[in-house]
Amino acid sequence: MIVSKQLNGENYNTWRRAMMMALSAKNKLSFVDGTLPRPSNLYDAQGLAWTRCNNMVLSWLLNSVSTEIANSIIYIDDASEIWKDLQDRFSQHNGPRIFQLKKSIASLCQENNSVSTYFTTMKGLWDELANHQPLPACTCGALKTVMSYHHQQHVYQFLMGLNESYSHVRGQILLMDPLPSINKVFSLIIQDERQRMISSPSPSFNQNTIALFTKAISSSRFAGSKFPTRKDRPTCSHYGISGHTVDKCYRVHGFPPGYKFTKGKNAFPSAQQVSGVSESPQLPITYEQCQQLLKMLKPEVTEHDSSINQVSSFVSKDSELTMQGEGYTSAGDCVPKTHLY
Repeated sequence: MIVSKQLNGENYNTWRRAMMMALSAKNKLSFVDGTLPRPSNLYDAQGLAWTRCNNMVLSWLLNSVSTEIANSIIYIDDASEIWKDLQDRFSQHNGPRIFQLKKSIASLCQENNSVSTYFTTMKGLWDELANHQPLPACTCGALKTVMSYHHQQHVYQFLMGLNESYSHVRGQILLMDPLPSINKVFSLIIQDERQRMISSPSPSFNQNTIALFTKAISSSRFAGSKFPTRKDRPTCSHYGISGHTVDKCYRVHGFPPGYKFTKGKNAFPSAQQVSGVSESPQLPITYEQCQQLLKMLKPEVTEHDSSINQVSSFVSKDSELTMQGEGYTSAGDCVPKTHLY
């Protein structure tokens, strides 16, 4: 195969041009264009040389088309006949093809493609259209003006298909006098695209995402935190709480007169909020459950209802409690960690 893409029936024009260039480079173009016909005697030196070269061109043609097309031409033994057969089958008249090319150029836009991909696609359409509609060969000064208008048309078509994000650099190019060439315009757009990639800010977390993340960390830390305890501290055999023995347990023997529940200085600090979005950490137990526990304690400490109400107020407001003395086991616990021995 001497060309990069095989003929598939839809790309005949580009395939034909690539094959002609390759055959011309190998000095074998005359075997397909009919300028070197089959000799009358195939068994003399000239006839044998022609047969050998013709078979070489035949193998190139067979390897340069798809399998379906190759099966339809494999029994033709003259390269020029294969060339003509493919032309008759796949060649389009200039009128429909020119219309299709102009329509594709007019509707082509960058969309999600890069600038390089968009320009390469459009340039391929321009080149194929120029092959169907070549400019006349002329040495007068008028041809230079025609070529200038032709190149300006390419610049306008290319700029019209760019995304709106390039409107600023597009406006600067249109203000240039004279209008730069299409290659210079492409270079300017590429530079602007690379500048955007360099100066674009790195992605940052959303504020709500940060707040939720901080809330989760704070809640986890809050729920798992406990006051440090010493291994040598006594343990209540009735409740299993360290800090006192059963003979000094206020829950068993009753609270002394005048005992006050206060918010101690060692209470846990409230979880910090992030930008006013994060809420207070969630308690291990609900407020209603805490109220029920307080009611269970109420018969034994009826003389201290005001103090209990103060504890309840602290639960609902600050979500963290401690008692005078040893304090609570963790934020929101309503059963004292110690009962002051």
